[in-house]
Amino acid sequence: MRMFTRLRNSNVGYYLYTGLVIAAGAASLVFFYFMVTGFNIGVYEENTLIGSIYVGGLSEEEAEEKVREKVDAWLDDEEVTFEVGYQGYYYTLDRDMMDFEISETMDNVSDGSSNELIVRYSEGARDQITFEINQTQDFMEGLEGEFDLDAMLDDVLLDAAELKEWSRHELSDYIIDEAQLREVVHETILPTPPGVDAAAVFEGIAASLDDETSFTVESDGTLSVIDTFGGELNSSQLNVVGSLLQDLIAPTCMQIVESHYNPSINFDHFTVDDYPYYGRNVRVSPHIDNDFSFQNTCRLPYDFEFFLEGGTLGARIEGLPYLNSVSVEETRIRIPHGTITVDDPDDARGGHDGKIVILTRTVEDIYGAVVDEQEIVFEYYPPVEEAVYPD
Repeated sequence: MRMFTRLRNSNVGYYLYTGLVIAAGAASLVFFYFMVTGFNIGVYEENTLIGSIYVGGLSEEEAEEKVREKVDAWLDDEEVTFEVGYQGYYYTLDRDMMDFEISETMDNVSDGSSNELIVRYSEGARDQITFEINQTQDFMEGLEGEFDLDAMLDDVLLDAAELKEWSRHELSDYIIDEAQLREVVHETILPTPPGVDAAAVFEGIAASLDDETSFTVESDGTLSVIDTFGGELNSSQLNVVGSLLQDLIAPTCMQIVESHYNPSINFDHFTVDDYPYYGRNVRVSPHIDNDFSFQNTCRLPYDFEFFLEGGTLGARIEGLPYLNSVSVEETRIRIPHGTITVDDPDDARGGHDGKIVILTRTVEDIYGAVVDEQEIVFEYYPPVEEAVYPD
């Protein structure tokens, strides 16, 4: 004991003693660590994901087994749908053509993070899918080679890596050269109403659009005439814009959301037979909350451009051609006017027949089947009775 005390008080003894204390402390810490965490050795940390599959707390063998079970169940699930298509026509992808590289995936797992579930298409599978889309799908007629199908399939695989239950990719997002496919979908010119200066309307449109004469309506987007042009145009000018737009979208797949019309004809300028605004008689008045608005339900964005031609205002729609065919039938029903007798010769006036105008739009799919038929415009112009003063 006395020797140990002398050894501890010497320099050598001091360092030896200190080293023993540190070693004992370190050994205690190591022992404590393994007591607490030893059962977690060889398992993945919390928050470890492989694709959408959580494997935290599992061993490598358990995690791989779980991934294989999830993938097999996903491939066997008939409710899972993977589609690619264009303008409402779709091709269903065969998920059995996908190669899930599970062993490679497990070799690259990083603890405590999200990891990619590696899935690929073989070159042969890509070629087969590309062939089937281009050559066996009726909606692709005339569009072969216009889409980057490899990029689309890469995005499909990203959805598969997450084992998504539903995936749909639109080929319109993978067009190689959109300018080559774009065309004028429809164009119209509106006769300028009496008392309206078409050039002034055109200038007001440009002012409303920040010195532009065109705008884009995205798929499912809505345009309001009051919201877009109401700050620069008066009611008479807004009527022209609304009438022009209604006439422009009538033979398209776009839907009129709100429209109003003036049910009287100015017989100082027109007759019931030569009135030029049937079917496109739109009244827009911010003061009484009468707007014209429409929604682009064509699944594609379209550009609208205004132009002046010979002192009249026109507009056109440009974009990708619509696969379905759209036709508009106009029905006009003449309503004979009656005759009344008046006591004052100053009340005598001529009579005018009335009109009912109906625009019916029919949409046929690429096979010629009617998929939609609706009345898009109804206008009633009541007859004006002839007032006769008896001799």
